[in-house]
Amino acid sequence: NMSKSIRIYSFDIPSELDSKLTPQIKQILGGISESGNSEFQESELKSLINELAESGKLKTRQNPWRIFQYYRANMISAGICKMSNSAEDSEEIDEAVNQ
Repeated sequence: NMSKSIRIYSFDIPSELDSKLTPQIKQILGGISESGNSEFQESELKSLINELAESGKLKTRQNPWRIFQYYRANMISAGICKMSNSAEDSEEIDEAVNQ
């Protein structure tokens, strides 16, 4: 059942971040690094990013999750973030991401 599958994000954050990355994405990646986790369910990642904004580590006037979503494709193509589903339909997700 597609609706039951949980989206999983895994991060491989390089110690030297690309200088082309914007301050906001560096702030998000910094917060993920500090959390000590590299794999999150989408709901967990959402609350971490919201906490970063509330604590002032992520500086934004916009919805913090939308900022993450905005940069998600960049992070995936840079190899920093992988997105998969915990259910059996992960192949379909990979194809959607690669198009």
